[in-house]
Amino acid sequence: MSDGGWVRVLKAEALREQGMAAVFPKGLPVLLIRKTGDELYAVANKCPHMGCPLYRGRLDGYTLQCPCHDWRFDIRTGVFLDAPEISLRVHEWKISDGHILVKV
Repeated sequence: MSDGGWVRVLKAEALREQGMAAVFPKGLPVLLIRKTGDELYAVANKCPHMGCPLYRGRLDGYTLQCPCHDWRFDIRTGVFLDAPEISLRVHEWKISDGHILVKV
């Protein structure tokens, strides 16, 4: 389902708290992260350093660590913590009719 750039990617109940899910709206690699309840984040699922998939990374609070070379990103802003001029793309998201939608 697509509407105004919004793409349905996953049933909301499928993403557990503190969980991550790799989705591909319109072929783009996006990582969904649920902290608690409806506190969700949607960031690019590809590290800007060497393209490693971030869904294999470690989440510690709001920090996502790349599994390949330990680059750390703030999932709220996408900013690389060691060099703020580098960042992940952050996507808008919403829940509608029990599904998570991402704007691309």
